[in-house]
Amino acid sequence: MDLVSFHQNVLRLPAPWYVERVECFADAKRVDVWIKHRESRFRCPECMGEYAAHDHLPERTWRHLDTCGYQTFLHARLPRVKCAPDGKVTAWVPFATPQTSVTEEMECRCIMAMRECTMQGAESLAGVSVRKLERIRSLAVERGLGRREEQPLPGIGIDQKQVFARHKYFTVICDRKARSVYDVIDSRKTEAVSPRFEENKAFLHDVETAAMDMSAGHASVIGGCLPNAAVCFDKFHVVQIMNKAVDATRKEEQKSLPDARRKLMFGSRYCFLYARESLPAKYRDKFDEVAALATRTSRAWAIKEALRDALSLALPDFEPAFKKWHWWATHSRLEAVRKAAKTLKSHLHGIMNAVEYGVTNALAEGLNSKIEAIKRAACGYRSKSRFRIAILFHCGKLDLMPKLTT
Repeated sequence: MDLVSFHQNVLRLPAPWYVERVECFADAKRVDVWIKHRESRFRCPECMGEYAAHDHLPERTWRHLDTCGYQTFLHARLPRVKCAPDGKVTAWVPFATPQTSVTEEMECRCIMAMRECTMQGAESLAGVSVRKLERIRSLAVERGLGRREEQPLPGIGIDQKQVFARHKYFTVICDRKARSVYDVIDSRKTEAVSPRFEENKAFLHDVETAAMDMSAGHASVIGGCLPNAAVCFDKFHVVQIMNKAVDATRKEEQKSLPDARRKLMFGSRYCFLYARESLPAKYRDKFDEVAALATRTSRAWAIKEALRDALSLALPDFEPAFKKWHWWATHSRLEAVRKAAKTLKSHLHGIMNAVEYGVTNALAEGLNSKIEAIKRAACGYRSKSRFRIAILFHCGKLDLMPKLTT
């Protein structure tokens, strides 16, 4: 079998395309394959109508999968068709897309490599430059978003992610059912987030629950754009507010103690931030010693634990338990605890929704960790748009691969 017949079988080119000639350069470990087409009709890529070739473009080159360790390049002159609705356009071809300089099979290999390692690692494995890989990734995300079926979402999660210094944030919207990133908005401000929800209102009108932290901006956007969605404030952030109140009480009390007692409190910060059942054995003696010494901090910690106990109850029992807890917190004569209790009281409706539906924002927090790993693997991004593409590429669960023609 000669090289022409070999590559004709390997490339599996559909009619009317065929391999015209092949040149092999052993020193450079490179194979160049020229392909042509017979007289035929070609499809318009826009309307997929069939037309005769009108003219041809200059010869182009595409990188293909390696052949026996030799880098393989395809050469061809693409036909243009004269389509009535779309004018003169480059005809659709089965082996490559006009937007890239690699064949579809090589594009699949690059996408798989980028999914598994860094861009530098994908460059080494695929032999394609980072600049071309970024172009392939961008087109793959655009393709995946176009293929995504806009089905109603039963539940979403919303969280903020700091992407650059100087308070530059993304708003990450998660599909809780698919456990993926649904969209990334280049801001955390209400005036930037609200229009995106308005644009996708047709697909978000059936959202039943929206999990988030206690951001007044996000809650107002959901209330204005998705009136049927129940705003659910994540239990973790509810307890976090009380943890901050406990820590503020500890700092205040520690300043008021005599020097001898103050020294005993050094290193006690995390003792009071642990949950009752999660306190490590190595901290128990320290906790008992400091709890007996810092009575105000101990009382704040007990109020925090009472809130955790109330959050574990079912909805019928939660409301009276919360009222009882709120009275204790507001009459504790601990200013930080009192302020925290008033904050939670003002967000009670969202907290009760979280208890009723059993909804947390753990998915969004977990995806934030994955987004941070993507950022660190790339050693940061200079462009927000490229960072957004990387997030959707790795976390969007999109159909990224080109449809190969066999």
